[in-house]
Amino acid sequence: MIDIMVMYPNRNEMKFDESYYFNHHAPLVASLLRDYGLMYIQVAKGIERDSPFFLVTHLGFEDEKEFNKAIDDVGSQIFEDIPRFTNVEPLIQLGKLMVNNHMP
Repeated sequence: MIDIMVMYPNRNEMKFDESYYFNHHAPLVASLLRDYGLMYIQVAKGIERDSPFFLVTHLGFEDEKEFNKAIDDVGSQIFEDIPRFTNVEPLIQLGKLMVNNHMP
């Protein structure tokens, strides 16, 4: 399984419309990627004012091939929506999920 991290760096002049992100962008991403094997979306917002990232979104896929197909097919719709809620460019990292323990 792979975990794609979409990280929005915390900048002094950053603008981020959380309402738009949670009410439009995240549902858009989920609807576009669902047919390509999206297994989960998790979003974590930095707690401290000086957190290195304002917000980090995790997208889970079974393998990189599925993710790459999704980006080739519908990625432009996702990336074109980003300027509607923020003025920072996200950093994207693909990672192999090494531990996935949910504690009781």
